[in-house]
Amino acid sequence: MGIEAERATDSGQSPGFRADIEGLRGIAVLLVVLYHAGWLSNAAAGVPGGFIGVDLFFVISGYLITGLLIRERERTGRIGFARFYARRVRRILPAAAVVLLITIPLSYALVTLLQRPATMDDAASAALSIANVRFAITTDYFHPATNSPFLHFWSLGVEEQFYFVWPALLALVAWRRPRAGAGVALTVLVVVSFAASLLITDANPSWAFYMLPTRAWQLAAGGLLAVVVLSPDRVPPTLRRHLPATISVVGWLALAALVVDAFAISSATPYPGLAAVVPTLAGVALIATGAEARGPGAILRTPPVRFLGKISYSLYLWHWPILILGGIWLNGPLGIPTSIDGPTAVLEPGQALVLAALAVPAAAASWAFVEEPFRRGRIPLPRPGRLVGVGVAAMLAVAIAGAGLGLAAQSAIASVDGPPTAEPTGGSTAEPSADVTEPPASATPSPTPGVALPNISPSASPSATPTPGMTPVLTLAPEASPPTSFAITADILPRLGQAPVDYELAWKKHCLAGTVDATPYPVGTCVFGDQRGTFRVALVGDSHASAFFPAVDEVAVAHGWRLDTYLKMDCPFTDMAMYNKTLKREYTECEAWNRRVVSRLAADPPDMVIVDMNRYMVGSESTADGQGRAMGRQLQKLPSKSIVILVKDIPYPWNENVPDCLSVNTGDYRRCAYAQTVALATDFGLREDLAAATAGVPLIDPYSWVCPTDGDCPVVVNGMIVFRDTHHLTATFAASLGPRLDEAIVEILVTRQAAPPP
Repeated sequence: MGIEAERATDSGQSPGFRADIEGLRGIAVLLVVLYHAGWLSNAAAGVPGGFIGVDLFFVISGYLITGLLIRERERTGRIGFARFYARRVRRILPAAAVVLLITIPLSYALVTLLQRPATMDDAASAALSIANVRFAITTDYFHPATNSPFLHFWSLGVEEQFYFVWPALLALVAWRRPRAGAGVALTVLVVVSFAASLLITDANPSWAFYMLPTRAWQLAAGGLLAVVVLSPDRVPPTLRRHLPATISVVGWLALAALVVDAFAISSATPYPGLAAVVPTLAGVALIATGAEARGPGAILRTPPVRFLGKISYSLYLWHWPILILGGIWLNGPLGIPTSIDGPTAVLEPGQALVLAALAVPAAAASWAFVEEPFRRGRIPLPRPGRLVGVGVAAMLAVAIAGAGLGLAAQSAIASVDGPPTAEPTGGSTAEPSADVTEPPASATPSPTPGVALPNISPSASPSATPTPGMTPVLTLAPEASPPTSFAITADILPRLGQAPVDYELAWKKHCLAGTVDATPYPVGTCVFGDQRGTFRVALVGDSHASAFFPAVDEVAVAHGWRLDTYLKMDCPFTDMAMYNKTLKREYTECEAWNRRVVSRLAADPPDMVIVDMNRYMVGSESTADGQGRAMGRQLQKLPSKSIVILVKDIPYPWNENVPDCLSVNTGDYRRCAYAQTVALATDFGLREDLAAATAGVPLIDPYSWVCPTDGDCPVVVNGMIVFRDTHHLTATFAASLGPRLDEAIVEILVTRQAAPPP
């Protein structure tokens, strides 16, 4: 980050040294540390927008690196690539390597067994300077599934990629007129990158947050300042004599804007996008005005602030793993449960403040014994060309070490899972393609002997419903004998290592639409069950409906019904404006999706519509009563010719990742059972009860299927792991619910057929 850009200390200041910029680094790292400490502890009193400290680092880095390269180009007529990259190696890699070499084994020992492979992959990507790319693919910075001890390396990846690209580009554009060429290139970069940031923040916030193309404008903004004025000395003296008051006012306004912004924005703000303009421009203004005696530089140049700036790189490197691993050591790898609408905390607020404070002496020691000796050449190093190669080789070795431990973790998981065997996948294996007319034989389970399939006519109207005499086709598996051991063994399915990825076939076949999808897939694209069936069933809902898909598919296959899916992530089937926490805005794609699903079903009504959704919603209706009525209004929009069935949401352990908990308690899985007070959180069932009454549709309640005991709800039922995370069923367990769902649906159909007409 800008924290590792070229600088000098009191004992050996370079000609361009700026004490105020050192202090600005101190402010930036303080914002980041306070933000992380508050965020990881869910502290109400914190700095909710402290992550803007990273934006300051980007501006500082762009300013210093561009200034360094421009000065060299003007002084020598060329850019010495070997010397430039050797400086970066001396400045960046030693401290980063030490942090990685200490954090890797500690992380391996402290995180859960199932988290180890991914955590070690995070470490390897951090060593290779591609952590930002990995986290853009796998992690939402503000809502991570797990807190990786290497998450903070994302910003180093951005800057190191900038270092790799910018010197070569600058040498090209500044061939004849260095300042003019660099100015044009940087201006274009600011415009293009900022436009990309605005567009991608709206569509894919994780990519916008982590990737260089959407962050380059902040680095370029600092670089543009360096091109315009490398130091205050270049400002004409006459102009400086007449504008000191104005310069000071601009600086103080910039500092005030920075402070206000740090408390005004939060993780709920779409970021970077437009919100990143304030910290970026504030950073530019503070650098531009920092040398003015009566400006905010007076604060930035004070010894305590400069001390934080001096150790800012090491403090940034050390504070995050100290907070994360310290939290695991103090509170265990499963964290501290909070509330259903907030993340699981890693730390208590007091613990977070103590660990953040401990990061300061750790960073000071790192600065004194690692950073400075390497940066100042006190440790003998090879000449620049070879030094770069040595640095790359060293980080490659660290990456290999991390990857090696990742393989060891996979072996450890395999030892718990036992030898591989054929495991159920949950639901039929038929390919959801419009071109397939004959489902594979393996897709149809054998009917129960002596039970005939109902006679279903080809008409797609309520008159085509089965006869009153129809009976369930699927039968429950025999009750398992009471277990003699509660250890996780190879007999429990899915295997522990596979449980987090035991996805349903609809998910595997990309029939669960993503957040930015607003239009249902073309007719015939996502077809399951018996694809030749004339009795048509539509499954509608969000990821909870998708997780319940294997049970619905089992029933459809057994009865010879065609099953079409209309599934969209984070999109409950409701008549209210939704808010998406990932996109950090109104979830317009969900509203458009639901509207188009209704139109699609109205144009060609199926015989039956099964609706299922997560009970937890964030939208224009905030009460269970309002949300239930909104669900009911939406159900009323479905075709009157279709039999509509609403499925209650399942009870789930929202504050516990079940596979992670099992990997910590392999000797006794009962320790992962969750209390009924957890299962019944947020007015459990009230929304669906009101929705069903409002729309006049039957309701299926699977509570006892998932939580079959009177006490705490188990997470292993009949030898199957129930959840793949905190609230989604494993496909294996969901498929086992097929017989119960079959019985419930048949009862509804028979009752409806027998009921006298209104």
